[in-house]
Amino acid sequence: MTGAAGLRVFCVGALICAAVAWGAHAGRTGAEAREGGAQNAAQAGAQRSIAITVDDLPGALPGDDFAYGELKELQKINRGIPAALKAHHAWAIGFVNERKLQVAGERDARAELLQMWLVSGLLLGNHNYAHDDFSNTALQKYEDDLVRGEVVTSALLKAAGQSEKYFRHPYLNTGMTMDAKTAFDAFLKDRGYTIAPVTIEDADYVFNDALGHALEKKDKKMAARAKQDYLEYVDTVFDYAEKESAEMFGRQIPQILLIHDNALNTECLDALLEKLEKRGYKFVSLDAAMADPAYATLDLYVGTGILWMDRWKLALGQKLDLSKGPEPPQWAEQIFEQMRKERQKE
Repeated sequence: MTGAAGLRVFCVGALICAAVAWGAHAGRTGAEAREGGAQNAAQAGAQRSIAITVDDLPGALPGDDFAYGELKELQKINRGIPAALKAHHAWAIGFVNERKLQVAGERDARAELLQMWLVSGLLLGNHNYAHDDFSNTALQKYEDDLVRGEVVTSALLKAAGQSEKYFRHPYLNTGMTMDAKTAFDAFLKDRGYTIAPVTIEDADYVFNDALGHALEKKDKKMAARAKQDYLEYVDTVFDYAEKESAEMFGRQIPQILLIHDNALNTECLDALLEKLEKRGYKFVSLDAAMADPAYATLDLYVGTGILWMDRWKLALGQKLDLSKGPEPPQWAEQIFEQMRKERQKE
């Protein structure tokens, strides 16, 4: 998951020198993105496109990023989410934390959860073995856990005639120093990985905690409120992202949405995808989305995790104002913060 704290506590230091050094080249890159995108938009008309990415397979549990979860609940999640995606002909990729496969007596059954995605025509990617946070994890361990996190996934993909291509940084933390970021980027390249960026996240982890809390309390009214407010918040974040895209690139670029492999999306993903269809979105692969010139924009950002639309502002010479942007409703945030404080020990 991205993590509310990770997306709201920002460290921008060490950017000025990098931005100056890259400024001239970045300006050309931004111009190319806008010009190339204008041609693409003219060809594609008003159609919008989006790639769906799903983090924390084989399951993101309420209150704790590192919980293994009960097998029965994970089976329900990993049947429901691929089924919703398939019903809407939505390509998607699921990013795996292989640590959650390592439960004695359940390893094969948990590997089968990943196989459910492949059988549904979906793809799998690497999300680090243990969901390490690069902001407080040594480079060597972070590299080791990438390798450790590809063992089962790569074998399943190979059996399906595919290979592992994409890596998603936990919490979207890509490095706290330029040296660490550059070193890990080189490590990824050597192993054939591409970073999977994110342009929209809908704080589903916040609402999933609120839903989990409600279900534990047997509060049906709160559970219904969590799902309703989540879907309303989806519209809010898409309104904001579409406005940002128009302001930065003069058009609607292909978006990349981050959601999580959780109980909330088991119940709400069908409605979410229907919302996107009504907004005019076509579902595309991550490859197709990233072929857009906007994704060639340099990422000069160093600090805790933020979305790529914000990262690109540095390369485009625009002001990075992290106080802007929508926030989930306070009642859900309060539940999220309390549950994380009580349960997340790692």
